[in-house]
Amino acid sequence: MTRLIKNWLVLGAVLVAPLTAHAQISEELVRSYLWPATEADFERAAATLASDPTLVGVSRMQMHDLAELMRMGRPATPTTLLAPERDSVDAFIVSAPGGREIPVWVRVPSRYTPDAQWPLMFAMHGGPPGNEEGARRSAQRMVQVWVDAAEKAGWIVASPAMVSTVSRDGRTQERLPYEIFHPEEARAVIDAVRERYSVAPDRIVSTGISLGSNFSIGFAAAHPDWFSAIVPVSTEGESREHLLRNLQWVPTYVLEGSQDQNIRGVGGPRALSNIMTAFGYDLTYREFADRAHEGFQDHYDDVLRWLDNRPRRATPREVLRVPHSGIMPVARRVHWIEADTRQALVHARVSSPTRIDITARWARELTLYLNDELSNLDEPLTVAVNGRRVFSGTVPRSVRTALEQARLLKDERRVYAARLTVEVPISASGAPVAAGLWEALLPKHPEGQMSFWEMYAVRALEERFPDMGFGGEEAPLPQGATALVSEQVAMRVTDVTDGSAVQAAGLEAGDLLLSVGDEPFFRDRGGVAGLYHWLLRELRETPAAYEMMVWRDGVLLTLEANFQLGSYVQPDSGAL
Repeated sequence: MTRLIKNWLVLGAVLVAPLTAHAQISEELVRSYLWPATEADFERAAATLASDPTLVGVSRMQMHDLAELMRMGRPATPTTLLAPERDSVDAFIVSAPGGREIPVWVRVPSRYTPDAQWPLMFAMHGGPPGNEEGARRSAQRMVQVWVDAAEKAGWIVASPAMVSTVSRDGRTQERLPYEIFHPEEARAVIDAVRERYSVAPDRIVSTGISLGSNFSIGFAAAHPDWFSAIVPVSTEGESREHLLRNLQWVPTYVLEGSQDQNIRGVGGPRALSNIMTAFGYDLTYREFADRAHEGFQDHYDDVLRWLDNRPRRATPREVLRVPHSGIMPVARRVHWIEADTRQALVHARVSSPTRIDITARWARELTLYLNDELSNLDEPLTVAVNGRRVFSGTVPRSVRTALEQARLLKDERRVYAARLTVEVPISASGAPVAAGLWEALLPKHPEGQMSFWEMYAVRALEERFPDMGFGGEEAPLPQGATALVSEQVAMRVTDVTDGSAVQAAGLEAGDLLLSVGDEPFFRDRGGVAGLYHWLLRELRETPAAYEMMVWRDGVLLTLEANFQLGSYVQPDSGAL
């Protein structure tokens, strides 16, 4: 209840802000906030946004003018190449979240100038490589295989050396310890390339060969609003329908050789093709009987022509967020809607310029990021969740919201004029609606074996974080605890492991665990095993604090556990 009151108070503050037709939206304000030359510039711009009431309640035309200022993009920097040589390649290091240093190679077309925006091919190599030098050579090779087609079509090519994915000692038939290239690391590289070059935000394509192609699929399913398209080459494919559902607005071009011996089998990519075709998604699948794992360079001209007609759908009128079992979990925010839980199932649709209908399950709240492409913000808006109206009223445009969101997303083309948080109602009539959506999405295609790349990556994670440190069983919410969402349950702790992070936090057998990391438990969603599954995928080497809400002897307690990935298990003498 506290959460809901706080959100409505924030909205109320916006609604009572004075309306004006005289807001001064200057180019200096936009540039100083989004691309400040100094920290002082940003602080002045942020202070203006926080204190100027004329920047809330602006008109449609003023928001249009703001969007045009944002479209001008980042000012040219001294590092920008003005007239690169035909074969010149820029190399630099990107510091990614978590502290990893990622070498990157970039080649721009010879006609590049910073006064225009250029499409970007983000190209990832295969692997896992045997060592860091192998990763560097592979990244340079990825640039070279695209260079001729990219030069003719006018594309920038950037390839990261995924040095974190090198295989560790102790490889066997069952064990190949390596780490994936995380989505936040890929995002850091893309952002760094955009800081150095004039990249068209709506023309960023992710591609890769072998392991890199699998990363492309995983990144797009986790963040479908990042890319205009993906081009998996020699991929292991994907047969999980729930994962592929998230590619609704990500055109996909697959190049595959039926003689490929480096994957489990061509059945994986064929399953991806069959599933996406059944969904009606934008897919081109090309399988060549005379090709194996590599050798598709002669088709890259065709690929780039296909991509020319597929800019990113930054603001689709329908959004589907489907939780899945993949190693790269879907982001809580997809396009213009954000869920407050990791497990949330959401289908949002703009039914008319003044109405949005949403079906949601396993979520407490949803935040909508709106603009005049989605809704007529001059008119009252109605939002319904699971068939029940949860909001009706006017949502004012805000320069503050638009700039804050663009800076947060590092994307000046996603211009959101307003933000609205609504509750997912707990009602007897809404529960069947939400359950019906999940039933409609139940897989119709048989799920194949987990791909080699993900099987080994998951096993490596399980070595480093073998369990949650406690056992538990599903239990009703205790008397006196309020359910914040439909189907919410508790976990009764049955045992706690000595020396575990949860024991250090104070968790005890007999406790009723209500949530971890602000994530509640839901009926029949896996319990402690489900918690382990999502936590395993988001942990890193650096300790991360997770609040645990515990009901003990009629009292609600807040504990804090620090989880992190440990060391790899020392291989035995039987390792190859």
